Formats: sequence, structure tokens, C-alpha cells
Amino acid sequence: MSGSIVLLGGPDSGKTNYVGRVWPALDEGKGSLHAAEQPEDIRFVLDVTDHLNSGSFAPRSEHADDRRDFEVVVAAQKGGEKTTIVIPDISGELWLNAAEHGEVSAGLMEEMQSASGALLFVRVNSEADVRPLNWVTSKNLLAKLGNEDDQGLPTQVMVCELLRFLEDTLSERPDGAPPRLSVVVSAWDLVDPEKFTEGPKAWLEREYPLIAGRLNDIDLIDLRIFGLSVVGGDLKVDESCRDDVQENGLDGRGWIAVEGDDGVWRKDADLTLPIAWAVGN
Repeated sequence: MSGSIVLLGGPDSGKTNYVGRVWPALDEGKGSLHAAEQPEDIRFVLDVTDHLNSGSFAPRSEHADDRRDFEVVVAAQKGGEKTTIVIPDISGELWLNAAEHGEVSAGLMEEMQSASGALLFVRVNSEADVRPLNWVTSKNLLAKLGNEDDQGLPTQVMVCELLRFLEDTLSERPDGAPPRLSVVVSAWDLVDPEKFTEGPKAWLEREYPLIAGRLNDIDLIDLRIFGLSVVGGDLKVDESCRDDVQENGLDGRGWIAVEGDDGVWRKDADLTLPIAWAVGN
């Protein structure tokens, strides 16, 4: 059996750094999924992992046509049924252009139509976050600054467009069940304990109400929301986190925030969980 999982999200949403961390987790084989075979070419994944091991996040892609696919055969149990997962790591700039202009390449459309699962990334405190201005209070200020240019497509509008793409293109899973979507709120380590307890869904409702409302309206896709910390801290500003990674590596760092049956959000060290959900494990 094979399946394609599409990673979506705008610039600086956390996609690439996640791929760089999930491969070691798959290779180690202690989570919900493990790598049943060694991939043929994972150079870009190893490059990302090297960046993280050096104490820095991977740099953002600079080109809208940049894509680097990650293909790996996985299984839930040793000797169990194998699934070939193709994860196209398509740049945030390409997804932004697709959402803004409503056009996607034939190749990208084919990828989405062949996929039965997806991971959609939204990042806490993203540097690329675009929010609509309050023109009543901002117009005079912008005029004084000499900048009345359009600031770009608001982030939550872009994400809603990506959700529309998914609804229109994702295929049923091999067993005939609806496609699955993992909504991943990355940099979840940046929120305070109270927000962590409330969970990423409540955070979306507060920060991006359009996205939260859109998620509530989706009927044809099974979805689950996760929080993500790829290394358990902010390598840009947290010196202790950065020093610890440089000295001791990434083992034991990073986690997924999951909601238990009791409604309590907890940290889980299994970084494969969003992919495992998307493929139906």
C-alpha cells in the first residue's frame, strides 16, 4: 500500500524543521511509526537535521518553486504492513502564491489529488504572519510613513484557501474512509502554561478566528489538532536551549501536544504522531 502526505503552510510555518526532526524519530523506531526501509535520498532532510544539531533552525526557502520531496517506507509495527509515504516539502512561498492567485501547477495539483492525508502548519509568533490592518486608525500613519502598499494576503485568509484546496483535492483513504488532516500549531513551546492547558484549538479560535471557524465547517475530512515543538525551545533566543542542543544533541528534545480522552493536553515525545494520524494509524 502507498500513500502521499502533503505538507502545507505559509512561509515560516515550521514545515521544514519538522521534517528534519521526524526523520530521526522514524529511524529510531520508538514512536507510532518507524522507517521500515532506508530512503534512497534524504540529503535535504539531513541538512535540516544538521542545522538543528548546530543550535539553529533551518533557513527559510527563498524561492517559490523550491520543493524537496521526502519519501520513506514506514510501518506501525516491526514486520507489519508497510506504507510508502511521499511527503513533498513544498515551500511556503509556493503555497502562498497558490492561495493568493487561486492557481496551482499541474504537478502540484496531481500531488494533492493523489494524497489521502495532509499536515497543515500554523506557527505561533511567525515572523511572516500577515494580519489585516485597521484602516481607520492606520491610514494616516501609513501616509506619514510613505507606505500605503498592500501588506499581502492575511495569513488566516491564506490558510482558509489552503483548506479549500484540501477539501477539493484530497482522495479517500484506501479503505474508503475520508481523508485525514493533521493541523499542526508549531512553536507551541512559546505559549504560556495557561494557553498550553487550553490547547491549540483555543489558541486558533483566539488568534485566527477565521481558521477556527473554517475548521469547524469541514465535514468531508477527518481532522485532529496538534501542538508541536521541534526541539523543546526557541533556538533563536533561548541560550540555555541552544547550548544544550549543541552540547548534547537533539535526543530527548521536542514533543507533540496531544489532547487525551479526558480533555487534558499533554506533551508526548512521539514526533511521528501527526503523520501517523494522517495515514490512519
